[in-house]
Amino acid sequence: MKTLLRLWFLKSKANIRNLFKKPTSAIFTVCMVLLYGFIIISMFTIKRSPSPMMVTLDLHTSILVLIGFLALMLFSTLMSSKKALFYGNDAFFLFSGPFTRKQIMAYLTLQTIVQSVMIGFFALIFFVGMSSGLSFEPMFVWLLIIGVIFTILIFLVLSDYLYVLSIGDKKYNILSKVIIGIFVFIVMMTLIMTYLQTGELKTLFIDFIQSPLFYFVPVFGWLKLGLISYVTKEYLFVFIGFALLLLTYIIIYLLFINYQGDFYEQALQDSLDFSKRYKSLKEGNQNAMKDVKVKNVTGKFQSGAFAVMSKNFLLMKKTGHILSANDLITISIYIVLAIFTGLGFGFFIYMMVLYIFTSLQNSELATELKNYQIYLIPDKPIKKLIAVMLPTFIKVILIMTISLIIVGIYYQTDFITLIMYLINMIGYICVFMSGSVLTVRILKSRSSRIFENLMRMFIMVVCSLPSVFLTAFVLITGHLNTATLTLISYSSLFMNFVIAVGIIILCQDMMNGRELKSE
Repeated sequence: MKTLLRLWFLKSKANIRNLFKKPTSAIFTVCMVLLYGFIIISMFTIKRSPSPMMVTLDLHTSILVLIGFLALMLFSTLMSSKKALFYGNDAFFLFSGPFTRKQIMAYLTLQTIVQSVMIGFFALIFFVGMSSGLSFEPMFVWLLIIGVIFTILIFLVLSDYLYVLSIGDKKYNILSKVIIGIFVFIVMMTLIMTYLQTGELKTLFIDFIQSPLFYFVPVFGWLKLGLISYVTKEYLFVFIGFALLLLTYIIIYLLFINYQGDFYEQALQDSLDFSKRYKSLKEGNQNAMKDVKVKNVTGKFQSGAFAVMSKNFLLMKKTGHILSANDLITISIYIVLAIFTGLGFGFFIYMMVLYIFTSLQNSELATELKNYQIYLIPDKPIKKLIAVMLPTFIKVILIMTISLIIVGIYYQTDFITLIMYLINMIGYICVFMSGSVLTVRILKSRSSRIFENLMRMFIMVVCSLPSVFLTAFVLITGHLNTATLTLISYSSLFMNFVIAVGIIILCQDMMNGRELKSE
């Protein structure tokens, strides 16, 4: 086991060392760690109110939205058709080496714990955004962190267990769908029972998120039970909630490590295939992790730099990426939540910002930087960079426009207001895409989705500084009026466009072959 622990340690060390390979990426990494460490510490360990925590509708809503965020990620993991226990190199070393099954599973557990912590980190950032204005006690924060990590661990280990079961017998492939169906059925039954208790359809969602019936939802309900019970000082139920999470994890883990079926050969093949797909994903192939049906379509090609844009549009049409089923399902969920839960238009706008944040993976940029032909196009670098970014930019704007029109019609929002919301969304799109560009410029081939997301959040924080300073000035001087409020609202929007344009101009030389190919 010492050999495997050393392997895990050396791999982790190598990944960190790779980030410090160049001075620019080292400085960037340190700044990101310090910045987000400060955000987590300030948000979760500094109590923002002298009064004790209280159970409010805002707290219920924040916890439930966090649970929804976790459910979407974890259920998508369960439903994924491309699974593997390890990457190809690890699988070959482990399955052919002198290691027992439990040693291999213990090594896998280390990887799963690290993965759970990383996913939990983004879930906590999400929770911070949803719980603005609430104050937290340090103990509540620790319970939240522990509960989120155990929730993620349960589903990741369950996914691995179902995977090895399906290798032994294909009939187990349906189990993931059955489990998700059971969760949906329990939630629906809970909604029905809540309605029978209250008799109010308009406030059904509000009643549902505050009802003790939600605690009967496996895993997610137990997490909420533990957190809410701590606030209400019912420590027995805190223990029950977290004990159920721990017990569930232990049971699934024991089933997994004691599985006696023969899965090594197929698991090795799947690991090698997964590694190839993951490498392709990092190089920019968005469809690497799924089997894509290519359509027979045609299109016109522009001249010069915009031939790149034409090519990317054609590829998006052939793979159905312009308006995918996942996009439609995600937006439909947000619209349903906004309309039928009473959370309102503001909630929908907030969810749209999150959608933009998570959907703008700048894969086309990384792909084109590794394609030497783009450097041979006799055109200006900035035009090439814009041509690479435009397909994704236009796709997201199209989805934003359709979504805003649907929700705007329901809430009878006037045309001018919708236009202003759309301009705000375009500002966020520019900031998030420029964050990806700057990450590639700094980290080059070491760029990853994690660092792209960190850079986007960092730039968004920088863009918000003018409005923060203006707000502080207004509070200090007492000059609070309509004009100052309008100025505060538009200052961040203005900075979004200024910083995004500045980054694109700064990074335009990437299209001359001076970035990834220089390593």
